[in-house]
Amino acid sequence: MSTLSTARYGVLDRQLNNKERWLCFWALFLYGFMTSFMLFKASSVLPYIASDLSIASGDVGMVMTSFSIAGLILAYPGAWIMRKVGMKFSVMIVVVISIIGTALGCVATTSEMFLVSRAIEGVSYGLFSVMGPNLMPRLFPLKKLGLVMGVWSLWMPVGSVCAFVITPLMFDAFGWHSVWYVAVALQIVAGVVLFAFMKLPKIAENEIVDGDPTKKRDTSKNFVFAGLMMQVAFTVWCFVYLANINGLYPTFLQEVKGLSVFDSSMLPTVLALVTIALGTFAGIVSDKLSSRKTFAVVAYAVVAVTMFTIGFTEDPNDMASPWATMFIIGVCGSVLPMATRSIVPVLCPDPKKTDYVLATMTFVTCVAQVFGVAASQSVQALGWNGNAVFVLGPLSMVAAVIVLVFVTSDRKATAALREAEAKIEAQVGELAMD
Repeated sequence: MSTLSTARYGVLDRQLNNKERWLCFWALFLYGFMTSFMLFKASSVLPYIASDLSIASGDVGMVMTSFSIAGLILAYPGAWIMRKVGMKFSVMIVVVISIIGTALGCVATTSEMFLVSRAIEGVSYGLFSVMGPNLMPRLFPLKKLGLVMGVWSLWMPVGSVCAFVITPLMFDAFGWHSVWYVAVALQIVAGVVLFAFMKLPKIAENEIVDGDPTKKRDTSKNFVFAGLMMQVAFTVWCFVYLANINGLYPTFLQEVKGLSVFDSSMLPTVLALVTIALGTFAGIVSDKLSSRKTFAVVAYAVVAVTMFTIGFTEDPNDMASPWATMFIIGVCGSVLPMATRSIVPVLCPDPKKTDYVLATMTFVTCVAQVFGVAASQSVQALGWNGNAVFVLGPLSMVAAVIVLVFVTSDRKATAALREAEAKIEAQVGELAMD
C-alpha cells in the first residue's frame, strides 16, 4: 500500500456530521483508555511481580518506566508518521503492536522478557498518546474543544479505574499473569471498534472556520513558546500523578498503612472517579470562560500545598489524609490535562504547530514516567513523606510559576484568533461583492 493511499485511508470525501464525529471520538476513547489500562495494570501488584521475577526493590520502578521509554523516543517521530502515513492506518498499526506486547507479557517468566513486553506495549502507548489528542482538533471545531478535550483527558483516569479494579480481582483469583490475558482480549475488541468507526473529514476542522470548508483559518499568529511552556509545567503533573500517585501510592498504602492489594487500589480508584465526574464540567467551563491558564496555575498551587501537608503522611493510623489527598488530586486531575491539551490549538492555530506541541505533551508525559525509577529511589532515600515535602511540593510550585509567567492567556490568544477570522470573513465578503 503506497504512502498516498495509506494517508487517505479512513478519510471521507466530505465533512463529518456530528454523529460521525462522536462515534469516531468514542472509538478512539475506548482504545485510549485501553492504553492507560496497559500502563496501570501492573501498579497494584508491583511487589508481587518484583518477587516473582526477582526485581530489586530499588528497581521496581522499571516495571512502569520500561513502558514509557518507547513513548519518550517516539513522541516526535509519531507526529511525523501520522502526518505522512495517515491517521487511521497509523492507529491500526498501533493496535497490532500493543496486542503483540501484551501477549508476550502473558507468557513472561523472566524479568528481561517481562520488561521487553512492557517496552513493546509502550510503543503503542507512546504513538497513540500523540495521535489521539492530535485527532481531536481535526474532528471538532475550535469552539467545542474545551468539552472534547475535557472528556478526552479522562482516558487516563478511566483506564486506571479499570486497572485498579480488575487487577486485584484477577490477581486474587488467578495470579497476575491472568490480567495480561484479559488485556489481550479487551484490546482486540477495542481494535475492531476502531476499525469500524474511525473516520476523518475531507478537510480537518482545525484548518477551517466553524466547520465551513470555504473559510480557511488564519494560522499566522502562533504562541508556540507559551504552548511549550505549558508542556514543561505538565511534566511536573505527570511525575506527581503517574509516577508517584498511580505508580507508587498503592505500594505506600500497603507498606505504611497496612492495606491489602485490593484496598490499596481503591483509593487511586476514588481519585480517578472524582476526575471522571468533574472532567467534562471543567471542559465546558473552560470553553465558556477561556480560563485554562488560570485553572492550571491554581491547580498546580493546590497540588503543591497538598504535597507539603497531607499527601504522604506516615502515621499508620491516619487514613483521613490519604482519602483527602485522593479527592484533591482527583479535582486537579480534572483540570490540568484538559487545560494543557485544549489550550494548544488556541495558542497554535497552525495545525502543524499544534501537532508538534501536542507531541511535546506526550514527550514530557513519558519523561515523567521514565523518572518513575527516580521516584522509587527518592522514596528509598527520603522516605514517603520526605519525597512529598522536599520533591513533589517544590516541583508543583515551580510548575505554577512557569504557567503564570511564561504562558500567554488563552483569552488573549482567542481574541487574536477571532480578529484574524473576522478579517478573513471580511475579505471573503468583499470578493463576493466584486
